Amino acid sequence: MTENNREKEESAGQDLSAAEQIEPVTDTETVALGDRAGQRFPTQVRSALEYAAANKYAYGPRLRNAELTWNVVSAESMTDDIVRVRVEFAPASGFRGDSGIEYMDVDANGSILARRQIRIPKENTPVLLIGITGISIILAVIFISLMTWLKPEAGDPLYVAGRTLWIRAERPESREFITYTGLDSEGDFRTWVINPENESENDLVYVKVSLFNETSGSVNLVIDEKAAKLLDGDRTTYLPLNTIDRTLEAEAVGKVNSPEFMPMWGSLTLDEGEQVVGMLVFELPEGSSFTELRWAASDTAVIKYQ
Repeated sequence: MTENNREKEESAGQDLSAAEQIEPVTDTETVALGDRAGQRFPTQVRSALEYAAANKYAYGPRLRNAELTWNVVSAESMTDDIVRVRVEFAPASGFRGDSGIEYMDVDANGSILARRQIRIPKENTPVLLIGITGISIILAVIFISLMTWLKPEAGDPLYVAGRTLWIRAERPESREFITYTGLDSEGDFRTWVINPENESENDLVYVKVSLFNETSGSVNLVIDEKAAKLLDGDRTTYLPLNTIDRTLEAEAVGKVNSPEFMPMWGSLTLDEGEQVVGMLVFELPEGSSFTELRWAASDTAVIKYQ
């Protein structure tokens, strides 16, 4: 960047906070909205859109390889012939939610002087509020009293005891992707989908986990990326996916492939005599085998599959 460009960027960046927070609402002498932005500032708008499409790395790992669309929100004339082009961006298909917003400061020659991302795209995500004395953010998880639960037969290799919890982790199930139904934040049932990040080479694997508190007192649980590890046949370790961040609202599908799927994620308190059931999700290479699951949240246990 030349010294002249630096001076232009500093000039364009004055009062940055106000510029990020205030959206133009009408066409003015210095501001053009929507299609009029491209008509009034064609060079700057075209350069901004081309730069955004060629430099998707700024959107992070989830979006940098995705097919995106951009819509011009506004173009505003600044000092020194600089134009601030504000655009919305979002995945091209299957997206329902709030688009991301960014702006670029472009000079009269179409050179990008500054780029600032204000908001990333945010999908509608399923949220089920559960609680007895409070609210826990853990999706589709069921509390069951141990007084009405019949314990598995003795010798079940998938049912092991930790220091404070009894833990059962069923055999992993593989899917190309996972579709299921659940509640959204407004309490309405919707169809949700979880896809592998590398769809061409990987599958999703979910493990149904049941946790039982038979001790006196309460056990605090945090179900996150550190809650467990799944080992494949080569003893490679895989960590759970954040099912809140990775779950998207699905387009209409005839039939879900995992109707009993219950994502397990978040924090909760498990009182004496209570059970929590849900699924952890992992991403592994297609065709992987599984040797064991190592549980680590509030207790330790190893469930062997071979």
